[in-house]
Amino acid sequence: MKTTTFLLLLLPLSFNLNSCTKDSAEITAPPPVLITPKPTPEVTDYKLIAVPADAGTGKKWEFQTDMSDDFEYTYATSSSKTTFGDGKWTNFYHNAWDGPGLTKWKHENVTIVDGVLKLITTRLSGETKDYDYGGATITGKATRLGAVVSNKQIVYPVYIESRIKIANSVNTSGAWMLSPDDTQEIDFMEAWGGKAARNNVTGGRLFSKTIHLSHHVFIRSPFQDYQPADVTTWYTDTKVGDWSDAYHRYGVYWKSPTELEYYIDGVLVQSTNSLDTSGSKDGIDPKSYTSPTKETASRTGLNKPMDILFTMEDQNWRAGIGCTPTDEEIKDTDGHTMKIDWIRIFKPVNK
Repeated sequence: MKTTTFLLLLLPLSFNLNSCTKDSAEITAPPPVLITPKPTPEVTDYKLIAVPADAGTGKKWEFQTDMSDDFEYTYATSSSKTTFGDGKWTNFYHNAWDGPGLTKWKHENVTIVDGVLKLITTRLSGETKDYDYGGATITGKATRLGAVVSNKQIVYPVYIESRIKIANSVNTSGAWMLSPDDTQEIDFMEAWGGKAARNNVTGGRLFSKTIHLSHHVFIRSPFQDYQPADVTTWYTDTKVGDWSDAYHRYGVYWKSPTELEYYIDGVLVQSTNSLDTSGSKDGIDPKSYTSPTKETASRTGLNKPMDILFTMEDQNWRAGIGCTPTDEEIKDTDGHTMKIDWIRIFKPVNK
């Protein structure tokens, strides 16, 4: 916002109109009084920040209290599986899986400090994990990380947004949604925020300066996965630099089973949809993986209720190329922590 400065000149109350000679007393105007208007205060209440997506004709956005959270409460770190936030969250994944690659999700790697949900990175000396890379089984140092899952599901149409500071780590910081049967997924923020040089060598992509926005549809057995792979799923902003330097707002409008709109800091940065019902240009499910059977031409799209997840991960494809944190890097606890300030959810309702 531009600030305008007003110049107010205060004239003397009286003076002699006939005093025009050198002998007349000089009249000295008082100094100008500068009046600077106060700037409009920033909206800090996460409920009141304008929803950037259009709710639709005759619709308005309604704040969903039952799943939104500002984390302004105490949560004692626990070494066992617990719920918190009046039962909104669990300090683990949504099933017994402990994570991809070298990941070991641990209950105690989740905490809340000063109104911020934190997912922390640690490593236990001598602890290892086997993972698959390129068809081979590799053993490496296990990385203990945090994961959080909602205890309720959301379903379209819905706008979900979270204010997050991603970790300065070669590991993944993620904010996403997944159906309980693991067949439909929406990733509204996936990032590899580490500034280490080796983080920015894969395929020439500068990962610390890139946000991944995408979705998956799966068939679990035999396993098949479709995910858009075009360049539009990778977002960069020259004004930002490294994404791990500051908090940003990451959101998605899950408008329908065939329409997704991704927002960063309140700006629409990507749209994915089914452009052609024949399937030739379908950006959601071109392979009909959301069909009751793969052979049928009828697709449901992203139609299932989904859990909300915040996770950090030491993924297979990253660990396999050496992008797993070193013991020395993990000593930077603050840098290797994903921080979630709040999450808010809105549904479009009739005005």
